[in-house]
Amino acid sequence: MKQLVIASLLALSLASVAQAGVIHDIRTGVIPEGSVVEIVGAVVTAVQNSSFTMTELPAGPYTAIWVYVGAVPAVAIGDLVDVKGLTRDFNGRAEINLLYPGDAHATIRGASPVPDFQLTTTRLQADPEAWESHVVTITDGLIVQELLPAGMWRASSVETGREVIFDDYFYDYATVDLGDCYNNAYGMYQWFGGLWIFKVFTTADTDCTVANQSLSFGAVKALYR
Repeated sequence: MKQLVIASLLALSLASVAQAGVIHDIRTGVIPEGSVVEIVGAVVTAVQNSSFTMTELPAGPYTAIWVYVGAVPAVAIGDLVDVKGLTRDFNGRAEINLLYPGDAHATIRGASPVPDFQLTTTRLQADPEAWESHVVTITDGLIVQELLPAGMWRASSVETGREVIFDDYFYDYATVDLGDCYNNAYGMYQWFGGLWIFKVFTTADTDCTVANQSLSFGAVKALYR
């Protein structure tokens, strides 16, 4: 009888489907890997070749997640979606896989503005897990210090000296040069290849506001705050 009760409880646990508001619980470990979950009303923030990222509302730390579709997603940035799938950890990144179960889906229910997160490098790097798969604006001034392999480059904050590794997934790497300065940068923060990287968007507000001169970039930025 004891074994039957345990087996019944286990089956009930495996069959249970989490309801709305669960991305935070997935990201913080309340809902374990391998659970079937259902999210209601998350906004699509970026679309990739076979996946997309979304943020649950109300948005905040630990409310974004990567969704693997396995084909070109039939969603667009700003779509409000209901999603059902299987949670997993893919090389250290939290994901929802839509290849399982049989009724896994991403269904558009409306539209919503993409959450606007304005973060300093200090806040972003104080708890990077909190911002994994989030689309954010880094508000620091940044200067390109090194061009790296695989379409990546390293920039440092003119205000804190903290470094950010950029990636060209959404960006034209051929336009990047040493010494480029960014007034701010808009993109997606992600764990990839053992590094925290910033996948800057092609539509990011990035420009070299200050030319080479004696006045520091940080000082000039402060004049416009």
